[in-house]
Amino acid sequence: MKRLFTTLVTFIVLCLAVCSFQSCEKEAKYTVWTETDTYADFQTAFQTTLDDGCYKKLEITNKEWEQIAPNLTSEGKHYWSEAEIKKWLVGNGFSSYASTKESSWLVMTDHGFLAAREGNLVHLILK
Repeated sequence: MKRLFTTLVTFIVLCLAVCSFQSCEKEAKYTVWTETDTYADFQTAFQTTLDDGCYKKLEITNKEWEQIAPNLTSEGKHYWSEAEIKKWLVGNGFSSYASTKESSWLVMTDHGFLAAREGNLVHLILK
């Protein structure tokens, strides 16, 4: 009986240690830049249209990223978890469904870009 009790106590202690270790794991953070521009500025910069209420996404190659990265500053720079990215998307022109789908896509992509139009504003996020 004593052996069973000792085994049970050891098991409980190990379970508590594992649970404590798992709760200490930090959620992954991603470097992203956000910005809101006018639709006219978006059209000029990207030479494309974007219908109101719609969004576009673009995966950026490593070669393209090498050209973009030197021009990025700390303005609009964030270190966000996937949940924080999703929250930003929901608040900036993306539906709940699109936010879930596109935040997952963005964190799985080395470098990507999303733009959503709301009237005369375009919300941009870059990773």
